[in-house]
Amino acid sequence: MKYELNGISTPFGGVSWNKTNSVKDKFSFLLFYLESKRILVNPIEMEKKEWCIESVLEIKKQLVSITEDTAFRKDDLSIIRNMIKACNQYLDAVSPLDLPNIIYKNHTQEGSWNDLQFDKAMKQFRNSFRQEIKSIEKRYRLSFHKNIPNEF
Repeated sequence: MKYELNGISTPFGGVSWNKTNSVKDKFSFLLFYLESKRILVNPIEMEKKEWCIESVLEIKKQLVSITEDTAFRKDDLSIIRNMIKACNQYLDAVSPLDLPNIIYKNHTQEGSWNDLQFDKAMKQFRNSFRQEIKSIEKRYRLSFHKNIPNEF
């Protein structure tokens, strides 16, 4: 966190400042936020399509909002744009599907969902986020404390 001087008053003196967040602070918050999203870190036996879509929409909204009031470098914005792109691709792939309320795991094909389009969308989404999170961790020496499963 940085402090930005925004005023000096006289004759008796006084200084005022604003707290500002650095890019590292913003990415630290983002990683913590993403750790809470079950669509990324919860490998269970079934999912509700509506919850997945809602979660991705929330992530997308958060990705846009963290760019407010902070000057991101071009390569940092690229990470955020790639995550937004992954959200849009997931929503494009899953939204038109006429799926039942609950989507179960396919026990004959280990690590796959019953609906192959949903399975592909989920894997692409998680792979994209895993890659971008690794970039954030490396660049800013931050840690994502959850595991994004490969198999689901």
